[in-house]
Amino acid sequence: MRRGLFDDAPFIRLAIPFAAGIALQEIIPDIFLWVSFIIGIVFLILHTYSLQHIELRFRNRFFFSIAACALLITAGGATMRICDREKIPEENPNSFRYAIARIDVADSDTSRSIGCQATIIALVQDSTKNIPAEIPTILRIENTPHTKKPETGDLILFTPRLAPIANKQNPEAFDYATLMRHRGYIYTQYLPINKWTTIGHTDRPSLKAYAESLRDHCLKIIDNGRFTPHARSILKALLLGYTEDLDQEQRDSFSTAGLSHVLAVSGLHLGIIWAVIAALLAPLAWLHLHRVRAAIILVLLCGYAFLTGLSPSVIRACIMVSVVLTGILIGRRARPMNSLFIAAFGMLLYNPHYLFQVSFQLSFLSVFTILLFYKPIYNLLPHSNYIAEKAASLLSVSAAAQIGTLPLVIYYFHELPLLGLLTNLIIVPLLPILLGGGFLWLLLSGIGINIPVLTHIINGMADGLDQFSRLIERYDWSSIQNIWVESESLILWFILIFGGAAVFLSHQVKGLIGLLSFVLFFLIIETFDNRPPLHNALVIYQESGGTTTLNFIDNGMNTLFPLDTFPQRSTEREARRFWIKNGIDNISFISDSTTYGNLRIELPYIAFQKERIIVLGDDRWQEVTSHERMSIDYAIVVAGFKGKIDDIRQIFDIREIVLAHNLPYFQQKSLQEECRRLRISCHRIRTDGAFIANTTPVKPVKTQMKDAN
Repeated sequence: MRRGLFDDAPFIRLAIPFAAGIALQEIIPDIFLWVSFIIGIVFLILHTYSLQHIELRFRNRFFFSIAACALLITAGGATMRICDREKIPEENPNSFRYAIARIDVADSDTSRSIGCQATIIALVQDSTKNIPAEIPTILRIENTPHTKKPETGDLILFTPRLAPIANKQNPEAFDYATLMRHRGYIYTQYLPINKWTTIGHTDRPSLKAYAESLRDHCLKIIDNGRFTPHARSILKALLLGYTEDLDQEQRDSFSTAGLSHVLAVSGLHLGIIWAVIAALLAPLAWLHLHRVRAAIILVLLCGYAFLTGLSPSVIRACIMVSVVLTGILIGRRARPMNSLFIAAFGMLLYNPHYLFQVSFQLSFLSVFTILLFYKPIYNLLPHSNYIAEKAASLLSVSAAAQIGTLPLVIYYFHELPLLGLLTNLIIVPLLPILLGGGFLWLLLSGIGINIPVLTHIINGMADGLDQFSRLIERYDWSSIQNIWVESESLILWFILIFGGAAVFLSHQVKGLIGLLSFVLFFLIIETFDNRPPLHNALVIYQESGGTTTLNFIDNGMNTLFPLDTFPQRSTEREARRFWIKNGIDNISFISDSTTYGNLRIELPYIAFQKERIIVLGDDRWQEVTSHERMSIDYAIVVAGFKGKIDDIRQIFDIREIVLAHNLPYFQQKSLQEECRRLRISCHRIRTDGAFIANTTPVKPVKTQMKDAN
């Protein structure tokens, strides 16, 4: 009898409902917990009742399955709820006079601040009230020439003014607050240079601290090596999982070439290292010392995970591999699919927030689809000789991994690498040489042995990998960019992939008809719910750093105009998802008065399509003289404004006032209150988020840009 998927992976019955409970707790918190619990108890009672009645015995398994599934869903949701509650302190930290925080990681530097991952370990009110705490916090320390950068293990003292991590309320903005919550951080605080002090240092003996210290030592060894800057950053990412030195051009080129996974240490790297070690230890297999060989491989792989700083992706892969190798040690053959779900269940039980991390989703989905699709794809390819067999095997692995991860890649990164299969077929076979040679060089350099030839080879291969990705990026047809996928469509993609695979493997016509019917129904629903893209609008983004940027969208033309400083890449990053969703590209930057299409700027006045706009940031508006009030659609009040709303109304008839983010806090409050008193519509960007106004479209004007930067 043919064994099914569930027979080979019994842990799937635990992992999937448990993960579903975690996801439901995130989407509809607490509501479903009691519902699923009651359903589980009801069906458990029915199961018990059916055991005592012979006429219901055929339903025993059904009742028990429903009960177990519902209770596992409840357990997943409860685990997520408990994990979230543990992060919230019982007492308000801001009610205490001082807080003592331990710096865990201090590696995010900007021109304005130093980002530190810290843990508040004590809250101090006075000599009589001093309570221990465990509050993970993101501290932003003012960066000046006189600031001494905190080091890992430093204890700092400051007055707590913790604020929840919040998102910038821009359209389609990245959900940074949720990301940090899933990483364990819900609070943040900015510390000026004179508002904190170092009071000591602790060498907390934690396994992760030792691992990070070892990784830092290896990073210094690579920094001292004779590598080109690009080769150095690639080696750090490839060998140690350190990606901070990768510049944006490298990230973009590897993404376009479909090679991003090469720079992210994951199960691929662990699998390659496993294969290399196994090949080196082949004599032990010839001597039938399989358990000794498995034990050595297990120890070395755990050592590699330690070397990477115990990154979550490597830990996941290490758990799976450990299950397989442990099975060899105890004389039992572990099934890879079951090992995968054991790793998933164990890690979600430890930290349910792993489910929402992109690396977790991609790594598990890639392994799952490799195990599911490898053989069917391999059987379709010719493998008549040794070379063809190896090529077919490599192509099958790469294709299977991309089948499962492609929807997520497009959803998260909005890009479809068209040459991913080809590039992986070329690069992946070279990775064992680069990884093996890189670790050999790292080991020899660590004990003071320098082999110039080996250094030259490793540098050439890493540099060649960088040049190869940049070469692929140059071709416009190498990828399709700016793709927008809704979450509902993502679900449809996965139903098509796995439903199609199930139909293909089972050869059931009924399954095919059911799948096509579902897809047709989904497409009909999507047609009625499809909202047209935004092609004409005025957008003012919520930005930090004192920048107020106007975005004019005019029949597909996309123009950015900063009111105080020239926009940096941060402005583009903030707006990118919004532009992609609405099919907007061709960004133009304007820094001075200009006429461009249906846009005319002569500060303080702006005419855009049929809208009239005035920027109130100095006293130029007071020079206006007119027998009657001028009609203005939007008045944008920015830093530098000294008047009152009453003064403006004497000259202008304003439909809506927009208070820019860079206005002083108390001035915003005062002006907002004045607008409320005068019954004038007021939008405060600091609290209300980005300002978006649908403008009245007019016929596109083909006017050349003047005085544009």
